Amino acid sequence: MEGNTRLHSMLAFVPADRREIFKIALPVSLESTVQLALGLVNQIIVGALGTATIAAVGLANNTLFIGVLCLNTLGAGCAILASRARGRGDGAAIARIVSFFVVFSLGLSLALALPLALGASAFLELLRAKPEISAIGGPYLSLVALSLPLITLSVVASAAFRSMGRARVPMLVTIPSVALIPVLSWLLVFPLGMGAAGAAWAALLAQGLRALLLLGLLFASRWGLRWAWPTLAQARSLLAQAVPLVFPLFITEIVFSGGVFLFALLFERLGTQELAVFQIVSNLEMVFITASAGLHYAATVLVAQAIGRADAPGVWGVSRLIWRMGLLSAGLFGLGMALFAFALPLLYPNTTPQVQEWAFWAVLLNALFQPIKVSNFIFFGILASGGDTRFLLVSDFVTVFVVGLPLAWWLAFPLEMGLWGVFLGRLLGEEVSRVALFWLRYRGGHWFRVAPATG
Repeated sequence: MEGNTRLHSMLAFVPADRREIFKIALPVSLESTVQLALGLVNQIIVGALGTATIAAVGLANNTLFIGVLCLNTLGAGCAILASRARGRGDGAAIARIVSFFVVFSLGLSLALALPLALGASAFLELLRAKPEISAIGGPYLSLVALSLPLITLSVVASAAFRSMGRARVPMLVTIPSVALIPVLSWLLVFPLGMGAAGAAWAALLAQGLRALLLLGLLFASRWGLRWAWPTLAQARSLLAQAVPLVFPLFITEIVFSGGVFLFALLFERLGTQELAVFQIVSNLEMVFITASAGLHYAATVLVAQAIGRADAPGVWGVSRLIWRMGLLSAGLFGLGMALFAFALPLLYPNTTPQVQEWAFWAVLLNALFQPIKVSNFIFFGILASGGDTRFLLVSDFVTVFVVGLPLAWWLAFPLEMGLWGVFLGRLLGEEVSRVALFWLRYRGGHWFRVAPATG
């Protein structure tokens, strides 16, 4: 049955077992939320050094964010192909796919991380960041850039465990490993007086421990699988499947994360206080939005498994159910985010009253859009599992560069709405237009085929 099945035919399908969704979604959501919450704690520690440090470290992290999101597509590709193989019941193919992606991701991440680590200060200066921003952010970025290969290996290993139905393993490794970051950060930033660079060293050490543990459990424990490097012919077949799947996702993430970075530059153009507000709101929002992240991963894995076993009713059933669960989750955590805005003066006492006031209202504004953002998150995973990655690339380019950024610039500068113009331009121009495109594509049914892939 082809993917052009009309939406009305979904009504006859039985929804997927919620237990399978929760089995993946809950550990992933808990892992992601704790990880970002600890990142927020780390930002609060760094924020004690002042508004300029918040802005500088935030801008450096936005640069790193581009690399992390782009390389995370390797984990998505591994999860999709391994899940399809699991749906076919082909355990040998799962081992080959995972082994291939571990080596491939290590090589690609090193190729991106080393130039950034060596030229971090020059890169920020090229972006015309203010001298105080470059002076603080450059050394910080040089260090955290080296964590890119470690994060990428952890992402691929975690994707492998989730594809095999063992989502709790990466959760149990990641949470204690990442919990070391704020502890080490406080120790290095204050007692040892290393400043922002101390926070970078803390992240690098913790991510190294995480990667080492995950790879060890993946290939040397009863919860993982055996190393199985493919033959030359099998490697070529995997590469032929991986490139059309991963490359559009890779470019899509460059577009998306590049857009986030350009939005940050718009805030930076408005002023250091505005950039600090953006960093505070972005970090807080990521904690609450990733509370629903497990549903994105559940969609990626379970939809791919249904495609692998040629189960079109299962494809529609599980995707529809996960989206509904996502709307409920987004409403609950969006309310939590709004309530958290009242704690900002306690969390950032060393920022100016103006920063605290702007951040309060910006948090409330972004909390209203949580259902739309979570819907985009889930639809991205659904469409990617169907192999519709070219559409994802085109839609992200249109929503970010054709609609979102121009609208944000127009509202912020010609219409002189400043900070609020950038926020509204991003929310209305990017998020709302993206969910409309995703829904129309999903509803049309052209995004998947149930014929199982070979390899």
